[in-house]
Amino acid sequence: MRFIHTADWHLGRVLHDVSLEPFQERFLDHMVELTKDVKPDGLLLAGDVFDRAIASTTSIELLEDALSRLIEHTRVVLIPGNHDSATRLGFGAQLFRERIEIVSRLARIGKPTVFGAGPDAVNVYSIPYLEPDVARRALAEKEPGDDSAHLLERSHDAVMAAALRRVATDMEQRPGRAIAMVHAFIAGGSASDSERDISVGGAQNVFVSTFENLGGETSAARPLDYVACGHLHRPQDISASIPIRYSGSPMPFSFSEANDHKTTSIISLEDTRPRVEYVDVPQTYELRQVAGTLQELTEQAPSWAQHAYVSVEVTDLVRPDHLFAKVRAVYPKALVIRHTGFSRELGAHMPRAHVDPMDMTVAFFRHALGRAPNETELAIIEHTWTQMRMEADAS
Repeated sequence: MRFIHTADWHLGRVLHDVSLEPFQERFLDHMVELTKDVKPDGLLLAGDVFDRAIASTTSIELLEDALSRLIEHTRVVLIPGNHDSATRLGFGAQLFRERIEIVSRLARIGKPTVFGAGPDAVNVYSIPYLEPDVARRALAEKEPGDDSAHLLERSHDAVMAAALRRVATDMEQRPGRAIAMVHAFIAGGSASDSERDISVGGAQNVFVSTFENLGGETSAARPLDYVACGHLHRPQDISASIPIRYSGSPMPFSFSEANDHKTTSIISLEDTRPRVEYVDVPQTYELRQVAGTLQELTEQAPSWAQHAYVSVEVTDLVRPDHLFAKVRAVYPKALVIRHTGFSRELGAHMPRAHVDPMDMTVAFFRHALGRAPNETELAIIEHTWTQMRMEADAS
């Protein structure tokens, strides 16, 4: 059997006040065409379908249109991520389970979506994003001989382990192969600037061994065949004894992803170990980062300067006049313009706190402007410090 693994669509995303919905619409057209060509048994969408818990009407319409076209060619299984509202995304999930399976309720964990039958079946165990404060109660387990449920530890690893123990229990009595679909931060993954922090007291990591052991103390006798992950936006494999992969976001959502190679994963479960193919996602906009003096940036502008969205860092020691206008004349789609001239090295050269404030200000002038203040500037500086001392003494 073959499956398309995708995640982190973030429909409705805005990049520095620029709506990405027109570009996302083109991506969805690509996804429908890919599904039509590949003819997979299922499409697995591993969370963060929307960018906001309360999605815009246009984002909802985009998803509705995409799903209505996708189910003409395959079955779709999806879970909410940390950006989604599980309740809103899961609305109507009990009404259209034949071609679309939305697993948003924690009570569904351990009950797979089954593709095929008998020993050739593939069981997809969907685990929606687990908020520890909620899941540690919902997935609380009872000790033998004790009817009271004991709250799980308040960490992502603890609640994921409990969810996977439910998966393991079901796997023991069900033939076929097993895929887990999750939305989590797995230790060892490479993050970007556009993922929302999901740490709870610093404990956002889910450990690789948790998947290898299916939440137990030792390696699972019958391991998972593949873990389809969402949350991290860079496509990547996690080093483990079983295949664990993030499909990544289909397009860059921050300048830290400007050089990322965006792909969609296609999983084939024909051999003993799954085979993964990578299909490039056509990029309909371009992100770039540049740094240099204003002269360097404007006199040697690259060919993409007119059409790419750009983050510009201007390094002149003195902030140039009309900085924004001059940058945008060359980079009309510049979304971030920063002057960082003296900020990087200033801390290393500035005097310590016990030095006289006048001396400190003079040192600042020398570092920032390359000269000492003139008599008029010295008088202003001295007057300013005197006023500040008088106000401090009076308070």
